[in-house]
Parts: sequence; C-alpha cells; structure tokens
Amino acid sequence: MRRMRGRLILGTAALAILAPSLPAAPAHAATDFAAVACSLPHDQLLRVWRGTEPDRSGQILVVPQEPNFLGSNFPHSGPWDYLQDVPLLWYGPGYLKPQPAVQRPVTIAGIAPTQAALLGFDGFDAPDGVAMPEVVAAKQDTPPKLIVTMVWDAGGRSVLDTWPKEWPVLKSLIPKGIWYEHASVGSSPSITPATHATIGTGAYPQTTGQVDAEFRLGPSTTLTRAGQLGPTLLDSATLADVYDRAMGNRPAVGDLASVTWHLNMMSHGAMWNGGDRDIAVLRLADSANEGTEGDAWNIKGKNAPWYRFPEYVNDLPSISTYTDALDRADGADDGKWRQNSIAQLANGWDTPARVPFQDRLYAEVIKREGFGADDVPDLLYINSKIIDHVGHIWSVNSPEMKDALSWQDAGLKEFVGTLDREVGRGNWVMALTADHGHQFDPAVSGAFQIAPSAVLQDLQDRFDDDGDSTSAIIGVRTSQTFLNMAELRQSGHTVEEVADFLLHYTEGQASADPSSLPTGTADDEVFSAVFPTSVFDQPLPCLKEADS
Repeated sequence: MRRMRGRLILGTAALAILAPSLPAAPAHAATDFAAVACSLPHDQLLRVWRGTEPDRSGQILVVPQEPNFLGSNFPHSGPWDYLQDVPLLWYGPGYLKPQPAVQRPVTIAGIAPTQAALLGFDGFDAPDGVAMPEVVAAKQDTPPKLIVTMVWDAGGRSVLDTWPKEWPVLKSLIPKGIWYEHASVGSSPSITPATHATIGTGAYPQTTGQVDAEFRLGPSTTLTRAGQLGPTLLDSATLADVYDRAMGNRPAVGDLASVTWHLNMMSHGAMWNGGDRDIAVLRLADSANEGTEGDAWNIKGKNAPWYRFPEYVNDLPSISTYTDALDRADGADDGKWRQNSIAQLANGWDTPARVPFQDRLYAEVIKREGFGADDVPDLLYINSKIIDHVGHIWSVNSPEMKDALSWQDAGLKEFVGTLDREVGRGNWVMALTADHGHQFDPAVSGAFQIAPSAVLQDLQDRFDDDGDSTSAIIGVRTSQTFLNMAELRQSGHTVEEVADFLLHYTEGQASADPSSLPTGTADDEVFSAVFPTSVFDQPLPCLKEADS
C-alpha cells in the first residue's frame, strides 16, 4: 500500500480483493501521457495535481483549450487564471493596521492558518497553507472577538474586472485593510465543494477528498454528490473543528449560506470527536440535501444531526420585502427585473434581492447567538451565492451580472455596519474572498462550448461495445471523466485508449452540426491536455511541489 498526501490509498493487491477478476487489458500503442501533462503551463498542471485524489477523481483528467469549456450553464471549473484569480481582503477597522497592497502570490489555502494566527491558536496545522505574514504583523496583541469569512460565491477577479464600476464599497475598503493583489484558488477543479474545503482546512482537494461536486468512492461504479453523506467525506479537519474543541466548545461557530457544500469551510459539527452542533443555516430544496437551493431556511438530510438550526430565521421578513426595489430599478413597476419575471425566479430568491434578505439574516443571527459578545473569540462563515447563480444562467458578461455585483457590493456596506454595531469597531476581522471566478459568454470570449452529453455519447459509442446494458462510461464532468473499469476491460479497452480518443477529440466531433462551424475549424482539437489520473503516480520532472 502507499500513501498520498496523508491519505491511505489501496494498492493493486487490495483492490483485487474488492473487485471481480478482470480480463487482461489489450496492448495499446502508448501515447506519452506524462509528456502531455507536462505540456501544460506549470501553474495549470500544479493546480490540476492539487485537485486530484486517486480514489475519488475520475480516471481521466481533461483540460480544454482555453477559452473552451466543457459543460452547460456556464461552468467555472478549470485551472486558468480567469477562473482561479480571486479577491482577498483582510479588513478589521481598529484592529488590523492597514498595509500597502501585497504583490506576492497567495492562495486561499492560507486563509485558515492566518485566522489561527489571529486567534493566537497554535493547535492548528494546515496541510498546505501558511499564515500570511502581512496580516500577522498588522494584528493587535490580543485576538479579535469575532473572525468572519465572507465568500462572494463566484465573485472572482474576472467578474470584478469585467464590471470595474460596480464594487465601489469593496474598493473603498482596500486601502483601509490588507489587499492581496495576486490571490488565487490554487487547485482545479475550481468548484464550490472543493474550494470551500480549502478555505476551511488550509488543504487542497488531494488531501480533503473534496475533488468535485460529484466523485467516486474507490472502485464504486456510481458517483456520490459532495455533501450527500453529510460531513463524513471531508477528510481534513477544519480550523473550526480543532479550535472549537480546544476551547471546550465555548466559541460561537456558525455557517450562514445556502447549500451543503458551504459547510466545508466551517466544520464537521458534532460529527467531529469532541465537537458540538455548530450553527448552520442553509436553504436546501425538498428534493435535495446538497447543492440545490429551496424556498426556506433549513438544514436537511444527513447533515441535520450534526448541526444546530435556529428556527427563528424563518420568522424574518420574506424576500418580497426586498424585491420591490429591484422591480422599480428600471423605472417600471411590472414584476420584472430587467426583462425577467421575478416570480419565475423563485419569487426573488434567484435575483439580487437575496442580498439584503440575507443581510437581515446575518444581523439577526449575530445578535441572537452572541457572536463577538464575550472574550472567547468566535468564528462566522458566510457564503453569498447570487453572483454564482446569475453567472450560471446569464454569464459574466450579462447586465444581470452587473446588477448582481452592484447589489452584492452594497450589501457589504450594510454588513460592515452590522459588525460595527453588534460586535464593535476594533473587535472583529473579516476575510473577504471568492471561491472561484465565473465563465464568459462564448460570444465574447470566442470559446467553443463542449457539450458533456455529446462527449458521453461518443465515448459510449466507441468504447462500450460489449452488447450489455452496463455502461463503461460513468460520467463526463467539466474537468474529468469517470469510468467503470470492469466494464471497460470487458469491452476490450483501456483507460489509455479513452484518454487518447479525448486528446484528439475535435470540434467537428463535438458539434451537433459540423456544417455550422467556421471554415477550417472542424479538425481543431478541443482539449489542450488529456491524460490518465495515474500519470500522477510517477514523478514528473515538470511538476515540483517546491515551486508551489
């Protein structure tokens, strides 16, 4: 058996016990997949490596040709700077001494260890991140009463740079805090479950196990949704897990968000040995317990036993209290936000009106739960998801995104006021960041959009030819492909054959109507790199962890 980044991985002999005997794989003219991986720019390959865990990731990793992307609904998963670069502001008026903008690169893995340093807590050892010395040097001798982690979901630098006039409040705080000009996610796929786990643990997905919104568990032939089984599949301790227990569970710890994946930045709750039921306010749909939003605040499914949900939050004013201003913003009282029916957008939840609605929630919970009310420092985690939601429907370039960012920024002013009023200026520190960027409209970027359904069908047609009803291709995700290894071998094929097929996959193959493609592009390959995950089992001369 071997170990990768502290996680126990079953070797070939052990897997043989778990899986049925398989016929030998046929010989295959080898593509040098190590060379394919090394053809990626170093920072992109490093991010892909950090986001890969052999028992959970797909057997094949794919990187589209930039700006191409694989997926529908404007996905934001990839190693490119436009999805990786995020804002990072440490702001604590009266507590943190302002510093000039920091130019050295950092990743969000440094957030949790920096917060531990602010707490003066040396019992937390982040696997990958390190405390940011600029913040540590600017703090007071005693810890703040409250540390807030504020995530503008999908509010990466690509969004801010596309709409530079829509975030004046955040801009006004930058010279009063500590701003990291070159902050990034640091791992790929850049997707919510993975990045929130990194924020909370200081570890990349290769250690936390949160490698995607869906992943496999060892030799399983089905995919598990992140959060579907509760917090048990988050393989690393968060700062809140360790700190709260060390302090006898006296700190107030809470997560105010909307989907299960956001819990990854807070804690395992009472599932953590010696932990307690930290506060969790989500908004999950009746039919889901992980990534789908619903119409009331709650905590559901396998997460419910491990966290405490404050019922009073559903007694607050409804979101309709805030949709009138959005409706009238265009000068017409017509039930629309721009050209979009507010009623059809979850009665306003899927509009920028959710920002003041959530701000009211934050204020109520901070006040009632006593965040920052005593000398035991507390931890509060917040995710505001409207930028992400708008981006998935309309893209970064839409006027709807302009509105979402503007309202999100206005909400920041309200939230800072809440902290000053309820906790007191000089008593709190906030780390404001994003978990990833968002996708541009192909009409703007020139991207070729690769439909996962088309790729899946082509893979099934080519490699699932043994005549039975079991598919050799479990799923095609934005950055990886999952295979049923037994079925693939029964069909007489190998992982390397599938990877080689995808490596040379063209726009003509991916297009529903090749005749509609621009002249001369049908033979253009859509991926810049495709290689088996097992490539990372060998030392790659182009991949040096020390360079990270």
